[in-house]
Parts: sequence; C-alpha cells; structure tokens
Amino acid sequence: MQMYHFRVAGLIQAPPAVVWDILADYQNGHWLIVPKRAFSQYVVEAGGYGAGTVIRFTIKIAGTTRHYHQRVLVPEPGRTLIERDIAGVGQTSFTLTPRADGTSNQVDILTDVPSRDGLAGVIERALARLIAPTMHNLYSEELANLNHLAQTWTVGASHKETQP
Repeated sequence: MQMYHFRVAGLIQAPPAVVWDILADYQNGHWLIVPKRAFSQYVVEAGGYGAGTVIRFTIKIAGTTRHYHQRVLVPEPGRTLIERDIAGVGQTSFTLTPRADGTSNQVDILTDVPSRDGLAGVIERALARLIAPTMHNLYSEELANLNHLAQTWTVGASHKETQP
C-alpha cells in the first residue's frame, strides 16, 4: 500500500517536559495549539491525557471537510505521541528531540495517510501534492502556537483532574 506524508519540524523554545505536557494534554493543552481556521468540532471522548485518549474532530482543507476519530498512543513517553485513526486510515505523530541545553526541542509533526489502489489512489496522491503547501502552513502555525503557549505553561497544572 502506498502512503502519502505531510511533515513539518520546528524548534520550540521550552524544556521537554513543558512541550510534552502541552501535547499530551488533550483536555486543556493540545486543542489550544491547532489552527482553528481548519480544525473544529473537537471532542475528547475518553481519557484526556496521553495514551488511551480518544478524540474526534473535523478538519477543512482546500474545500474538503473530513471527520476524524482517533486514539492516542504513546510508544515513547516524553518523546513520541501518535494520534491513530480508529478506522485505520492514517495517523499523525508528534516527536520531540530535546536539544543538548535542555531548554528547547525540535518537534516533528508527521501525518501518514494510506492511498487507495487504482485510479482513486492516483487522484488522491495528486491532490495530496496540491494540498501539501496548505498542510505545511497549518503545521507550521501549530508549531508557532505550541512555542507561544509553552512560554506560559506550567507542567501538570491544568490536567491534574484528567490524568488516568
């Protein structure tokens, strides 16, 4: 099966614990960083912090609206968080790579989406190339929002009630 990918990386000027806490906190943090011009109807169905959280949201890109239902996986706590589509149609990962000084991180956002076979897949892959600049802009904005929020975030303060 062929895949298409959208990836953006950026430097976040905050300690790893702060960045991780925002990303893993689906009740009070993560939703604050996504660009609202494209993302809407965000609901936390289960959990709220880290692994096992289940979310629903809608994204509108290039005139197309898609609904997502995802479960959060944490294969490497403090480093990698994955939002995997429950129906198996793709995933987005967030990977933190702390800098040696401990005060900043590179954060990579990578979305992998499987492409259908045949003519439908050819069309999907062509459209993916067309929307890649929009995805790049959205993910760059998300990273800028993350960097901004991280400047005032207190680790653990907002999710004490929602931790599993």
